[in-house]
Amino acid sequence: MKFAIKKYPMSVNFILGALLVLGFAPINIWPVGLIVPGLLAWLWYHPEPGSAKKGLAQGFAFGLGFFGFGVSWIYVSIATYGNTNVFVAGLVTIMFIMILSLFPALQAYCYQRFFKTHPKINALIMFPGVWVILDFIRGSLFTGFPWLYVGYTQTFTPLSGMAKLLGVYGVTWLCVFVSASVFVFLKHAHKRSKIALIIAIILLIAVSSGLKYYRFTQPISKPLAVLLVQGDIPQPEKWDPKNVPKIILKYTQLTAPHLNTSLIVWPENAITTLPQNITPFLDALDRNTRLLKSAIVFGIPIENTLNGQVYNGALALGDGQGMYLKRHLVPFGEYVPYQNIVGSVFQFLNIPMSDFSKGPDQQYPMMLHGLPVSIFICYESAYPMEVRNHLGRAAYIITLSDDSWFGHSFASSQQEEIDAMRAVETERPILRATNNGITSIIDSNGKIIARAPSFQAAILQGVIQPVTGPTPWLQYGFLVFITGLLLSVVIAIGYARKKKAQ
Repeated sequence: MKFAIKKYPMSVNFILGALLVLGFAPINIWPVGLIVPGLLAWLWYHPEPGSAKKGLAQGFAFGLGFFGFGVSWIYVSIATYGNTNVFVAGLVTIMFIMILSLFPALQAYCYQRFFKTHPKINALIMFPGVWVILDFIRGSLFTGFPWLYVGYTQTFTPLSGMAKLLGVYGVTWLCVFVSASVFVFLKHAHKRSKIALIIAIILLIAVSSGLKYYRFTQPISKPLAVLLVQGDIPQPEKWDPKNVPKIILKYTQLTAPHLNTSLIVWPENAITTLPQNITPFLDALDRNTRLLKSAIVFGIPIENTLNGQVYNGALALGDGQGMYLKRHLVPFGEYVPYQNIVGSVFQFLNIPMSDFSKGPDQQYPMMLHGLPVSIFICYESAYPMEVRNHLGRAAYIITLSDDSWFGHSFASSQQEEIDAMRAVETERPILRATNNGITSIIDSNGKIIARAPSFQAAILQGVIQPVTGPTPWLQYGFLVFITGLLLSVVIAIGYARKKKAQ
């Protein structure tokens, strides 16, 4: 076994990357998230000179396996629903996966390049610290791609309790630290160090587990009856103007028997025409829901009539008011970044693009039944800092999405798992309304309490409890975490230099 690993290190790294995907939804073999990082810490540790280049190649191979299997749904979105030819879709997908693979390559390089003579410092401080820092950069750089953080493998385990203090970044750090500790425990630690490590791991797991069930928020108002409507409109039909009346009729018929439900939610771009084009319908819907003391929220394109800009938005009617304009657009899906540079290239390749404008960063919260509510559209909720910065005093969260772009891939399950982590971080219930699944209701502990069947028209009924108050993560968690992370890395560097000087 040891000979095979040494002889075929690239293959082993690739396989470990593919195996780590099993820890995420929909497979959810959560122990994988606590095992693979430690195996990498062992596999990437080469104290001999010139090993940094080996680390770079090994990390890249790991990334190809991890992202190649984990985000292969990118191809489905581009080829099947983006109406792009197979060659272009494959090329774009491969390039995207290779770019993402540069992050674990850099992680492995740093692991090899620095502190190779101090394996305990490397594995316990630098390894998890650099891992999380690079995750944060990956989720922020060039609009970011905050997908497949290792912390998400623990979304439905007691370890997710750490998210209330430090967000998913803290859970990721905890996973990598615990896993790398096993490597140090087995290979380098003395008896006293082993005891200290065991105590530290037990304490961290105990704290995280306790936080999972500790409440920082308080209930506000009565429990709220909700209805989520899943239209299952085929993507090729959805944006055809002649189908708008048929789509409206379908949502109306699904909703009509339950119009007196306190809150009704339709998904992202449930209606695919501008509000001014269907004023009589919206007026009637507003009047009927108001009479029944219910509120309805739905996705719809919204135009700024002063400048002609169109936004991916949401409206509230009935016992609700306000609108939301999507802040974080999908590059090459909802807009073309660097239009002057790459716009003509994408026109030549005949890749269909939307042309939405970015909503303002500061927007008034949507008010439903007198309570502030945060709306996020599509993958906005995948950004921990986006949700943290724009949650405000919201009593609960609504996520509107059109997951039909992902087909039968892993993407919808991964996005639901991400939303469940947002519920844990904020202690807010989340309503996920999608076009064809996964439509679900998530309580403030991150538990999925109801889910509609995918790939069919359906309604989902349930009850949520609005809350008030911040978690530590919402108040100051990120500042504390990033400061502690950077300080630990600086201390480790100083310690290593001191030892080297001696």
